[in-house]
Amino acid sequence: MSDIETKGRESAAAPAAAAGAEPARPAAVAKPATRDHEGSFGRALAAAREARAMTQAEVAAQLRLSPRQVKAIEDEDLAALPEGPFVRGYLRNYARLVDLPAEPLLALLNARLRPTEPLRADGQGSRAVSPIQRVPREPVSGRLVIGGALVALAVFAAFGWWTMRAGQQEAGAGTEAGPAAPAAQSSPAAAAPQEATPAATVAPAPSEPATAAGPAAPLSDTALRLSFRDRSWVEIRQADGEVLLSQNNAPGTVQTVDGVPPYTLVIGNASKVDVEFRGRQVDLAASVSRDDVARLRLE
Repeated sequence: MSDIETKGRESAAAPAAAAGAEPARPAAVAKPATRDHEGSFGRALAAAREARAMTQAEVAAQLRLSPRQVKAIEDEDLAALPEGPFVRGYLRNYARLVDLPAEPLLALLNARLRPTEPLRADGQGSRAVSPIQRVPREPVSGRLVIGGALVALAVFAAFGWWTMRAGQQEAGAGTEAGPAAPAAQSSPAAAAPQEATPAATVAPAPSEPATAAGPAAPLSDTALRLSFRDRSWVEIRQADGEVLLSQNNAPGTVQTVDGVPPYTLVIGNASKVDVEFRGRQVDLAASVSRDDVARLRLE
């Protein structure tokens, strides 16, 4: 009788044991939780980089950044990065490198940026330029039109100057050609070319035509001229805070702006940029940080 009861109990325990083991099966085959990058541009970039088996140093080399800047982007440590325009450029290039759409990441970055801290009337303040500042969105086509118009004005001014100078030289040659010269001096109609002679003394010597074929127009007393020997981002604001120029500039290009001084400038890759103001070259060395970003004020 005891053997029968024992077998019965073992038979009854088998289904119960099988039933108790069933709930544990889903846990054994459960999939690991996926990493959620929504709302974080830094984690999204880091995950895309790791998926391509790239290190932060490799990304820094390809983007021409330092490894600590790449780490700051992934950690979203904005205090360790330059101004807003530069951060946006870093983020866009990083997204392109790891094949991510840039606009959603830029939207997350813009939500973290603070607006520019205003300057006081005396030009002082807690900071002349805020650590992270928002650049007003301006149509790229508008900036191109303004730049093209300035270049066209410079070309037309140079052409007009050259045409006037050539006419003066021809008039001078005619007065020295023969007996007609005295008659021309006594004629009222011939007096006009002679009145322009003092202006011709300011022009370059006659031996300079080959180099003056395409000269730049002279700058006004308030104009700024920037020449770029390498790619550089520049932002220029005039006295009332209005942005006169905010864009990335290609090597070999020249930008000229004219506004109301004093000007506040932020220049990236400053060692490759030449600035001319009030007819003199501006020394940027004293205003350049260790990231080769110059911040200065010109009055």
